[in-house]
Amino acid sequence: MTDVSLKQVAEWVRGELVGESGSVPTGVSLDNRTLEAGELFFAIQGEQTDGHRFVNAAFEAGASAAIVQKGWIADNTANGPLIGVDAPDLALGDLARAYRKRFGIPVVGITGSNGKTTTKDMTAAVLGTRYSVLKTPGNQNTRLGVPMTILELEPSHEVAVIEMGISEHHGLTYLCEVADPTIGVITNIGPTHLEFLGSVEGVAAAKGELLEYLDESSMAILNFDDLLLPKERAKGRLLGFGIEEDCQFRGEGFVLDREGCGHFSLQSQSFDLRIPGRHNAYNALAAAAVGATLDVPLSDAAQALQDFELTRWRSQIAEKDGVRVFNDAYNANPASMKAALLAAKEIDVPGRRIAVLGDMLELGPGSEEAHFELGRHVQLCGINELVAVGEFADNMAAGAVEAGLPVTHVHAYPDREPVISLLKETMKEGDLVLVKGSRGIALEKVVEALVF
Repeated sequence: MTDVSLKQVAEWVRGELVGESGSVPTGVSLDNRTLEAGELFFAIQGEQTDGHRFVNAAFEAGASAAIVQKGWIADNTANGPLIGVDAPDLALGDLARAYRKRFGIPVVGITGSNGKTTTKDMTAAVLGTRYSVLKTPGNQNTRLGVPMTILELEPSHEVAVIEMGISEHHGLTYLCEVADPTIGVITNIGPTHLEFLGSVEGVAAAKGELLEYLDESSMAILNFDDLLLPKERAKGRLLGFGIEEDCQFRGEGFVLDREGCGHFSLQSQSFDLRIPGRHNAYNALAAAAVGATLDVPLSDAAQALQDFELTRWRSQIAEKDGVRVFNDAYNANPASMKAALLAAKEIDVPGRRIAVLGDMLELGPGSEEAHFELGRHVQLCGINELVAVGEFADNMAAGAVEAGLPVTHVHAYPDREPVISLLKETMKEGDLVLVKGSRGIALEKVVEALVF
């Protein structure tokens, strides 16, 4: 955040400034422990803690001011300027919304059930061949993370790539109002956050809020192979990407090599990916489509995607003692689980395919059935050994056995600790071990124990 006075901040967040108003904040922070001198501190109240407890600690760290609830000011003293608001979390969005208006640059908003972060990173890599790009760091795609990213905009940025994740209806509308995307990308629709969105149709409706926000001057880029995407809700220009259906950015002649990496031709330009999985070819096609929309030559996009490396814990393959570990432990839902299993199936291995799968969280009342169906899918994808981990491990195991996987090749554990011992005792040279589960299961610990 640059060249914004405290007085201007107070006006944008509709707050009351108490104390000295001459400083110019250098940025924003939600955590006094990582706050840098000159930043604004937002006292956010969360489920575990209340940021108001750390206001003075933030000032000791060099905060230029603190954004707090109005009622807090009457009963507390602080060592620096305060801006009183009704809700600091909403004030953060108000600040980012107003700040965004200073930048007349393209903003790419990316959402979907799976592949958001990889598509965001691929898109930034493609656009980075021509522009100065701001992108969402990591997966900071929430109602706090998106405003924080927008407030990182500087005059040198020529385009921004913003990942948008939601778990409730109208959440995407809020993120759009903050980021004001001019180009919208929806990667796919699948059963994710069903605990809050109710059904796959509910997911489609929630993700479709991006299309409702985009006006006639905007561009929507959608996966045309995904029949659940509400293409009819697009108001402006509509571009499609895919492999099966006819569309402007179709990956012609798509094949997977022995390592499961995709190769295809797009408008006569060859694309050769070095990361495994058919799903990553879709992510690459989306990135190439965004690049073409902003005048990046397909030849430059192809080179950027060939050089692209995935972020940690996403479709990464490490090898030790002849055993390959397919680390996709970052997160999981039914669609991404199936994509990872299919990717493992498509990798040529001389030994066994072992799947270490953790719980898929936030699926609500349908969790047991979803994990049972995942177990069935394990057998259909040619997995030789299943190691299920978590509360729903028995459901996964039952599904795999019913689908035909021998019971002696199925293991279920409530937590990950026994898994490491089992794998170290049974893995053999030539085996491929897929590791995937929701963040709460932390299966990356299994990967670390196997390859480091």
